[in-house]
Amino acid sequence: MLQLFKDKNYIRICLAAFFMSSCLQLLWVVLPFVVKSLNGSDTDVGLCFMSQTAVYVFFCIYAGIIADRLRPRKVLVICSIAQVAVTCGIFAVVWMQRKFIVSPIMQIVFLLAITGIATAFYWPVMMGWISKGHEGKELTQRFGFYNVTWGSANMLLPIVGGYLMEVNYLSSIGVAAVLMTFGLFCIYNVSNPDKSQKAHTQQSTETIAEQLNPLNTQFVWTSRVALLAMYICVGMFRSQLGILYKYELGFAESIFGWSVSIMCLLNVAIFYIMGKSHWWHYKKGFFAFSQILILAAMVMIIFSRNLFIQLLAAALAGITYSAVYSSHQYYCVAGARRRSGSMAIHETIIGAGYAIGSISGGIVSDHLGRNWPYIFGGILVAAAAIVQVIIWFALARKDHSSSNAKTSFFTSPT
Repeated sequence: MLQLFKDKNYIRICLAAFFMSSCLQLLWVVLPFVVKSLNGSDTDVGLCFMSQTAVYVFFCIYAGIIADRLRPRKVLVICSIAQVAVTCGIFAVVWMQRKFIVSPIMQIVFLLAITGIATAFYWPVMMGWISKGHEGKELTQRFGFYNVTWGSANMLLPIVGGYLMEVNYLSSIGVAAVLMTFGLFCIYNVSNPDKSQKAHTQQSTETIAEQLNPLNTQFVWTSRVALLAMYICVGMFRSQLGILYKYELGFAESIFGWSVSIMCLLNVAIFYIMGKSHWWHYKKGFFAFSQILILAAMVMIIFSRNLFIQLLAAALAGITYSAVYSSHQYYCVAGARRRSGSMAIHETIIGAGYAIGSISGGIVSDHLGRNWPYIFGGILVAAAAIVQVIIWFALARKDHSSSNAKTSFFTSPT
Protein backbone atom coordinates (compact mmCIF):
# COMPACT_ATOMS: atom_id res chain seq x y z
CA MET A 1 0.00 0.00 0.00
CA LEU A 2 2.99 2.28 0.45
CA GLN A 3 3.26 2.70 -3.32
CA LEU A 4 -0.04 4.61 -3.25
CA PHE A 5 1.71 7.54 -1.59
CA LYS A 6 3.89 7.94 -4.68
CA ASP A 7 0.80 8.92 -6.69
CA LYS A 8 0.40 12.59 -5.80
CA ASN A 9 -2.86 12.94 -7.71
CA TYR A 10 -4.38 10.04 -5.79
CA ILE A 11 -3.34 11.46 -2.42
CA ARG A 12 -4.77 14.88 -3.30
CA ILE A 13 -8.07 13.29 -4.32
CA CYS A 14 -8.21 11.33 -1.05
CA LEU A 15 -7.49 14.53 0.90
CA ALA A 16 -10.30 16.26 -0.99
CA ALA A 17 -12.63 13.41 0.01
CA PHE A 18 -11.57 13.87 3.64
CA PHE A 19 -12.28 17.61 3.54
CA MET A 20 -15.67 17.20 1.80
CA SER A 21 -16.74 14.58 4.34
CA SER A 22 -15.46 16.82 7.16
CA CYS A 23 -17.52 19.74 5.88
CA LEU A 24 -20.67 17.63 5.62
CA GLN A 25 -20.21 16.11 9.07
CA LEU A 26 -19.80 19.53 10.72
CA LEU A 27 -22.93 20.81 9.00
CA TRP A 28 -25.01 17.73 9.86
CA VAL A 29 -24.03 17.83 13.53
CA VAL A 30 -24.81 21.51 14.02
CA LEU A 31 -27.91 21.63 11.79
CA PRO A 32 -30.57 20.47 14.33
CA PHE A 33 -29.43 23.04 16.89
CA VAL A 34 -29.19 25.84 14.32
CA VAL A 35 -32.78 25.24 13.20
CA LYS A 36 -34.01 25.20 16.80
CA SER A 37 -32.13 28.47 17.49
CA LEU A 38 -34.07 29.99 14.57
CA ASN A 39 -37.33 28.99 16.33
CA GLY A 40 -37.85 26.06 13.98
CA SER A 41 -39.85 22.97 14.86
CA ASP A 42 -38.64 19.38 14.94
CA THR A 43 -40.39 18.99 11.58
CA ASP A 44 -38.28 21.84 10.19
CA VAL A 45 -35.15 19.95 11.28
CA GLY A 46 -36.32 16.90 9.37
CA LEU A 47 -37.20 19.04 6.34
CA CYS A 48 -33.64 20.37 6.17
CA PHE A 49 -32.19 16.87 6.11
CA MET A 50 -34.80 15.65 3.64
CA SER A 51 -34.14 18.53 1.23
CA GLN A 52 -30.55 17.39 0.77
CA THR A 53 -31.17 13.65 0.59
CA ALA A 54 -34.23 13.81 -1.68
CA VAL A 55 -32.36 15.96 -4.21
CA TYR A 56 -29.30 13.72 -3.81
CA VAL A 57 -31.34 10.63 -4.72
CA PHE A 58 -32.71 12.19 -7.91
CA PHE A 59 -29.41 13.61 -9.17
CA CYS A 60 -27.39 10.55 -8.12
CA ILE A 61 -29.41 8.48 -10.60
CA TYR A 62 -28.87 11.14 -13.27
CA ALA A 63 -25.15 11.33 -12.50
CA GLY A 64 -24.88 7.56 -12.83
CA ILE A 65 -26.12 7.84 -16.41
CA ILE A 66 -23.83 10.65 -17.60
CA ALA A 67 -20.84 10.58 -15.20
CA ASP A 68 -18.55 8.61 -17.51
CA ARG A 69 -18.95 11.24 -20.23
CA LEU A 70 -17.82 14.13 -18.00
CA ARG A 71 -14.34 15.47 -17.32
CA PRO A 72 -13.69 14.40 -13.72
CA ARG A 73 -11.41 17.27 -12.64
CA LYS A 74 -13.78 19.91 -14.01
CA VAL A 75 -16.80 18.30 -12.34
CA LEU A 76 -15.07 18.02 -8.96
CA VAL A 77 -13.82 21.61 -9.08
CA ILE A 78 -17.34 22.89 -9.87
CA CYS A 79 -18.90 20.76 -7.13
CA SER A 80 -16.26 21.92 -4.61
CA ILE A 81 -16.88 25.58 -5.46
CA ALA A 82 -20.63 25.00 -5.07
CA GLN A 83 -20.14 23.39 -1.64
CA VAL A 84 -17.90 26.25 -0.45
CA ALA A 85 -20.58 28.72 -1.59
CA VAL A 86 -23.36 26.74 0.13
CA THR A 87 -21.45 26.56 3.42
CA CYS A 88 -20.68 30.28 3.33
CA GLY A 89 -24.34 30.92 2.51
CA ILE A 90 -25.49 28.93 5.56
CA PHE A 91 -23.01 30.89 7.69
CA ALA A 92 -24.50 34.16 6.39
CA VAL A 93 -28.08 33.01 7.02
CA VAL A 94 -27.35 32.00 10.62
CA TRP A 95 -25.34 35.15 11.26
CA MET A 96 -27.88 37.67 9.88
CA GLN A 97 -31.10 35.72 10.62
CA ARG A 98 -33.05 37.89 8.20
CA LYS A 99 -35.89 37.08 5.89
CA PHE A 100 -35.06 37.37 2.19
CA ILE A 101 -38.24 36.39 0.32
CA VAL A 102 -38.46 33.28 2.52
CA SER A 103 -37.59 32.57 6.16
CA PRO A 104 -34.00 31.78 7.26
CA ILE A 105 -34.95 28.13 7.73
CA MET A 106 -36.26 27.87 4.17
CA GLN A 107 -33.08 29.56 2.95
CA ILE A 108 -31.11 26.77 4.63
CA VAL A 109 -33.42 24.19 3.03
CA PHE A 110 -32.68 25.68 -0.41
CA LEU A 111 -28.92 25.75 0.21
CA LEU A 112 -28.90 22.14 1.38
CA ALA A 113 -30.74 21.15 -1.81
CA ILE A 114 -27.78 22.58 -3.75
CA THR A 115 -25.48 20.45 -1.56
CA GLY A 116 -27.55 17.43 -2.63
CA ILE A 117 -26.87 18.22 -6.30
CA ALA A 118 -23.15 18.87 -5.73
CA THR A 119 -22.52 15.68 -3.75
CA ALA A 120 -24.56 13.56 -6.21
CA PHE A 121 -21.97 14.36 -8.88
CA TYR A 122 -18.96 14.68 -6.56
CA TRP A 123 -18.81 11.18 -5.05
CA PRO A 124 -19.54 9.00 -8.13
CA VAL A 125 -17.13 10.97 -10.33
CA MET A 126 -14.41 10.86 -7.69
CA MET A 127 -14.68 7.09 -7.20
CA GLY A 128 -14.71 6.51 -10.94
CA TRP A 129 -11.60 8.65 -11.33
CA ILE A 130 -9.47 6.88 -8.74
CA SER A 131 -10.51 3.43 -10.01
CA LYS A 132 -9.92 4.03 -13.72
CA GLY A 133 -7.21 1.78 -15.14
CA HIS A 134 -6.78 -0.28 -11.97
CA GLU A 135 -7.96 -3.80 -11.29
CA GLY A 136 -7.57 -6.62 -8.77
CA LYS A 137 -5.41 -6.08 -5.71
CA GLU A 138 -4.34 -2.61 -6.79
CA LEU A 139 -7.94 -1.46 -7.12
CA THR A 140 -8.80 -2.92 -3.70
CA GLN A 141 -5.92 -1.01 -2.12
CA ARG A 142 -6.91 2.27 -3.76
CA PHE A 143 -10.53 1.97 -2.65
CA GLY A 144 -9.41 0.79 0.80
CA PHE A 145 -7.27 3.83 1.55
CA TYR A 146 -9.87 6.12 -0.02
CA ASN A 147 -12.56 4.71 2.30
CA VAL A 148 -10.27 5.15 5.30
CA THR A 149 -9.84 8.87 4.53
CA TRP A 150 -13.52 9.81 4.35
CA GLY A 151 -14.37 7.32 7.11
CA SER A 152 -11.88 9.03 9.42
CA ALA A 153 -13.65 12.33 8.88
CA ASN A 154 -16.97 10.69 9.75
CA MET A 155 -15.52 9.48 13.05
CA LEU A 156 -13.56 12.56 14.15
CA LEU A 157 -15.44 15.62 12.94
CA PRO A 158 -18.72 15.05 14.85
CA ILE A 159 -16.68 15.24 18.08
CA VAL A 160 -14.94 18.42 16.90
CA GLY A 161 -18.28 19.85 15.80
CA GLY A 162 -19.87 19.07 19.16
CA TYR A 163 -17.26 21.08 21.04
CA LEU A 164 -17.32 23.92 18.49
CA MET A 165 -21.09 24.18 18.98
CA GLU A 166 -20.61 24.75 22.69
CA VAL A 167 -18.53 27.79 21.79
CA ASN A 168 -20.71 29.11 18.99
CA TYR A 169 -22.85 27.56 16.25
CA LEU A 170 -21.20 29.84 13.69
CA SER A 171 -17.75 28.51 14.58
CA SER A 172 -18.73 25.01 13.46
CA ILE A 173 -20.10 26.31 10.15
CA GLY A 174 -17.09 28.56 9.64
CA VAL A 175 -14.65 25.69 10.15
CA ALA A 176 -16.69 23.63 7.68
CA ALA A 177 -16.26 26.37 5.07
CA VAL A 178 -12.50 26.54 5.68
CA LEU A 179 -12.09 22.76 5.39
CA MET A 180 -14.10 22.68 2.17
CA THR A 181 -11.84 25.41 0.80
CA PHE A 182 -8.89 23.12 1.50
CA GLY A 183 -10.71 20.40 -0.42
CA LEU A 184 -11.18 22.73 -3.38
CA PHE A 185 -7.45 23.55 -3.29
CA CYS A 186 -6.58 19.82 -3.35
CA ILE A 187 -8.79 19.13 -6.37
CA TYR A 188 -7.59 22.24 -8.20
CA ASN A 189 -4.01 21.00 -7.94
CA VAL A 190 -4.81 17.56 -9.35
CA SER A 191 -3.67 17.19 -12.96
CA ASN A 192 -6.07 15.91 -15.59
CA PRO A 193 -5.98 12.13 -16.08
CA ASP A 194 -3.85 10.82 -18.92
CA LYS A 195 -6.12 10.58 -21.96
CA SER A 196 -4.17 7.60 -23.15
CA GLN A 197 -4.94 5.73 -19.94
CA LYS A 198 -7.32 2.81 -20.52
CA ALA A 199 -8.89 0.38 -18.12
CA HIS A 200 -7.71 -3.18 -18.30
CA THR A 201 -10.02 -5.21 -20.50
CA GLN A 202 -8.66 -8.67 -19.84
CA GLN A 203 -9.65 -10.53 -16.74
CA SER A 204 -7.48 -13.12 -15.06
CA THR A 205 -8.83 -16.51 -14.13
CA GLU A 206 -8.98 -15.38 -10.50
CA THR A 207 -11.60 -12.73 -11.33
CA ILE A 208 -14.12 -15.08 -12.95
CA ALA A 209 -17.45 -14.59 -11.21
CA GLU A 210 -18.52 -17.28 -8.80
CA GLN A 211 -21.60 -19.35 -9.56
CA LEU A 212 -24.63 -17.44 -8.39
CA ASN A 213 -26.07 -18.84 -5.17
CA PRO A 214 -29.65 -20.11 -5.71
CA LEU A 215 -30.76 -18.04 -2.71
CA ASN A 216 -29.47 -14.78 -4.18
CA THR A 217 -32.90 -13.53 -5.32
CA GLN A 218 -34.34 -13.98 -1.83
CA PHE A 219 -31.41 -12.18 -0.25
CA VAL A 220 -31.60 -9.31 -2.78
CA TRP A 221 -35.25 -8.53 -2.03
CA THR A 222 -35.17 -9.12 1.72
CA SER A 223 -32.02 -6.99 2.04
CA ARG A 224 -33.72 -4.19 0.09
CA VAL A 225 -36.57 -4.12 2.60
CA ALA A 226 -34.06 -4.20 5.47
CA LEU A 227 -31.96 -1.42 3.91
CA LEU A 228 -34.97 0.88 3.49
CA ALA A 229 -36.14 0.30 7.08
CA MET A 230 -32.62 0.74 8.44
CA TYR A 231 -32.01 4.05 6.71
CA ILE A 232 -35.37 5.41 7.79
CA CYS A 233 -34.09 4.78 11.34
CA VAL A 234 -30.74 6.39 10.50
CA GLY A 235 -32.60 9.46 9.18
CA MET A 236 -34.46 9.70 12.50
CA PHE A 237 -31.22 9.35 14.45
CA ARG A 238 -29.35 12.03 12.55
CA SER A 239 -32.20 14.56 12.54
CA GLN A 240 -33.84 13.99 15.95
CA LEU A 241 -31.44 12.29 18.38
CA GLY A 242 -29.51 15.50 19.14
CA ILE A 243 -32.76 17.25 20.02
CA LEU A 244 -33.75 14.38 22.34
CA TYR A 245 -30.36 14.56 24.04
CA LYS A 246 -30.47 18.30 24.71
CA TYR A 247 -34.12 19.09 25.35
CA GLU A 248 -35.32 15.85 27.00
CA LEU A 249 -32.25 14.21 28.58
CA GLY A 250 -30.30 17.40 29.38
CA PHE A 251 -27.07 16.33 27.63
CA ALA A 252 -24.64 18.85 26.14
CA GLU A 253 -24.42 19.27 22.36
CA SER A 254 -21.00 17.61 22.41
CA ILE A 255 -22.62 14.35 23.56
CA PHE A 256 -24.50 14.20 20.28
CA GLY A 257 -21.16 14.62 18.51
CA TRP A 258 -19.73 11.71 20.51
CA SER A 259 -22.80 9.60 19.75
CA VAL A 260 -22.47 10.15 15.99
CA SER A 261 -18.73 9.46 16.14
CA ILE A 262 -19.25 6.18 18.02
CA MET A 263 -21.87 5.17 15.46
CA CYS A 264 -19.45 5.97 12.61
CA LEU A 265 -16.54 4.22 14.37
CA LEU A 266 -18.49 0.96 14.61
CA ASN A 267 -19.75 1.53 11.09
CA VAL A 268 -16.21 1.71 9.67
CA ALA A 269 -15.03 -1.23 11.82
CA ILE A 270 -17.82 -3.52 10.54
CA PHE A 271 -17.22 -2.37 6.97
CA TYR A 272 -13.56 -3.38 7.40
CA ILE A 273 -14.36 -6.76 8.97
CA MET A 274 -16.99 -7.69 6.38
CA GLY A 275 -14.78 -6.48 3.56
CA LYS A 276 -11.90 -8.70 4.70
CA SER A 277 -13.95 -11.91 4.79
CA HIS A 278 -16.86 -13.67 3.15
CA TRP A 279 -18.11 -15.93 5.95
CA TRP A 280 -21.33 -13.91 6.18
CA HIS A 281 -22.38 -14.48 2.56
CA TYR A 282 -25.84 -16.07 2.36
CA LYS A 283 -26.02 -16.63 6.12
CA LYS A 284 -29.62 -15.97 7.11
CA GLY A 285 -28.89 -16.13 10.82
CA PHE A 286 -26.31 -13.35 10.58
CA PHE A 287 -28.61 -11.22 8.43
CA ALA A 288 -31.52 -11.61 10.87
CA PHE A 289 -29.39 -11.03 13.98
CA SER A 290 -27.93 -7.82 12.57
CA GLN A 291 -31.44 -6.37 12.37
CA ILE A 292 -32.34 -7.48 15.90
CA LEU A 293 -29.58 -5.19 17.20
CA ILE A 294 -31.37 -2.08 15.95
CA LEU A 295 -34.49 -3.10 17.89
CA ALA A 296 -32.33 -3.33 21.02
CA ALA A 297 -30.95 0.14 20.27
CA MET A 298 -34.48 1.55 19.95
CA VAL A 299 -35.51 0.06 23.30
CA MET A 300 -32.42 1.57 24.98
CA ILE A 301 -33.15 5.03 23.58
CA ILE A 302 -36.82 4.90 24.59
CA PHE A 303 -36.49 3.63 28.15
CA SER A 304 -33.07 4.80 29.37
CA ARG A 305 -31.87 8.25 30.41
CA ASN A 306 -28.38 6.97 31.22
CA LEU A 307 -25.56 8.42 29.09
CA PHE A 308 -23.67 5.14 28.79
CA ILE A 309 -26.77 3.27 27.62
CA GLN A 310 -27.50 5.97 25.05
CA LEU A 311 -23.96 5.72 23.64
CA LEU A 312 -24.22 1.92 23.61
CA ALA A 313 -27.42 2.27 21.57
CA ALA A 314 -25.51 4.43 19.08
CA ALA A 315 -22.85 1.71 18.83
CA LEU A 316 -25.48 -0.97 18.13
CA ALA A 317 -27.03 1.25 15.46
CA GLY A 318 -23.61 1.64 13.83
CA ILE A 319 -23.12 -2.13 13.73
CA THR A 320 -26.57 -2.74 12.26
CA TYR A 321 -26.60 -0.21 9.50
CA SER A 322 -23.12 -1.16 8.27
CA ALA A 323 -24.08 -4.86 8.27
CA VAL A 324 -27.31 -4.25 6.35
CA TYR A 325 -25.56 -1.83 3.98
CA SER A 326 -22.78 -4.30 3.15
CA SER A 327 -25.24 -7.17 2.77
CA HIS A 328 -27.41 -5.41 0.20
CA GLN A 329 -24.36 -3.99 -1.56
CA TYR A 330 -23.05 -7.52 -2.10
CA TYR A 331 -26.30 -9.31 -2.93
CA CYS A 332 -27.60 -6.73 -5.42
CA VAL A 333 -24.31 -6.80 -7.36
CA ALA A 334 -23.67 -10.57 -7.26
CA GLY A 335 -24.31 -11.99 -10.73
CA ALA A 336 -25.53 -8.65 -12.11
CA ARG A 337 -24.32 -7.44 -15.48
CA ARG A 338 -25.48 -3.84 -15.07
CA ARG A 339 -23.61 -3.17 -11.87
CA SER A 340 -23.88 0.62 -12.11
CA GLY A 341 -27.64 0.23 -12.40
CA SER A 342 -27.67 -2.08 -9.39
CA MET A 343 -25.71 0.43 -7.31
CA ALA A 344 -28.04 3.22 -8.46
CA ILE A 345 -30.89 1.21 -6.89
CA HIS A 346 -28.74 0.79 -3.77
CA GLU A 347 -28.14 4.55 -3.45
CA THR A 348 -31.77 5.35 -4.22
CA ILE A 349 -32.98 3.12 -1.39
CA ILE A 350 -30.49 4.70 1.03
CA GLY A 351 -31.40 8.26 0.09
CA ALA A 352 -35.14 7.55 0.11
CA GLY A 353 -34.93 5.94 3.54
CA TYR A 354 -32.87 8.79 4.93
CA ALA A 355 -35.27 11.40 3.55
CA ILE A 356 -38.37 9.57 4.86
CA GLY A 357 -36.77 9.09 8.27
CA SER A 358 -35.71 12.74 8.53
CA ILE A 359 -39.10 14.27 7.78
CA SER A 360 -41.28 11.60 9.45
CA GLY A 361 -39.13 11.67 12.59
CA GLY A 362 -39.68 15.41 12.89
CA ILE A 363 -43.43 15.16 12.35
CA VAL A 364 -43.81 12.33 14.87
CA SER A 365 -41.65 14.19 17.40
CA ASP A 366 -43.69 17.40 17.03
CA HIS A 367 -47.10 15.75 17.37
CA LEU A 368 -46.53 12.80 19.72
CA GLY A 369 -43.35 13.50 21.70
CA ARG A 370 -39.60 13.19 21.32
CA ASN A 371 -39.47 9.50 22.28
CA TRP A 372 -42.03 8.52 19.67
CA PRO A 373 -39.76 8.52 16.57
CA TYR A 374 -37.88 5.59 18.12
CA ILE A 375 -41.09 3.76 19.04
CA PHE A 376 -42.17 4.26 15.44
CA GLY A 377 -38.74 3.06 14.26
CA GLY A 378 -38.97 -0.11 16.35
CA ILE A 379 -42.43 -0.89 14.95
CA LEU A 380 -41.11 -0.24 11.44
CA VAL A 381 -38.16 -2.63 11.84
CA ALA A 382 -40.47 -5.34 13.22
CA ALA A 383 -42.90 -4.83 10.31
CA ALA A 384 -39.97 -4.96 7.85
CA ALA A 385 -38.90 -8.28 9.35
CA ILE A 386 -42.38 -9.72 8.78
CA VAL A 387 -42.36 -8.46 5.18
CA GLN A 388 -38.95 -10.07 4.64
CA VAL A 389 -40.21 -13.46 5.86
CA ILE A 390 -43.25 -13.20 3.54
CA ILE A 391 -41.02 -12.28 0.58
CA TRP A 392 -38.59 -15.08 1.41
CA PHE A 393 -41.17 -17.88 1.34
CA ALA A 394 -43.04 -16.38 -1.63
CA LEU A 395 -39.84 -16.43 -3.69
CA ALA A 396 -38.94 -19.88 -2.33
CA ARG A 397 -42.22 -21.31 -3.65
CA LYS A 398 -41.66 -19.64 -7.00
CA ASP A 399 -38.23 -21.20 -7.22
CA HIS A 400 -39.29 -24.60 -5.86
CA SER A 401 -37.17 -26.42 -8.43
CA SER A 402 -34.08 -25.53 -6.40
CA SER A 403 -33.81 -27.56 -3.20
CA ASN A 404 -31.69 -24.87 -1.55
CA ALA A 405 -34.49 -22.37 -1.96
CA LYS A 406 -36.58 -24.38 0.53
CA THR A 407 -34.16 -24.11 3.43
CA SER A 408 -35.27 -22.54 6.68
CA PHE A 409 -35.02 -18.76 6.94
CA PHE A 410 -32.79 -18.97 10.02
CA THR A 411 -30.36 -21.63 8.78
CA SER A 412 -27.54 -21.46 6.27
CA PRO A 413 -27.63 -23.27 2.93
CA THR A 414 -25.34 -26.23 2.49
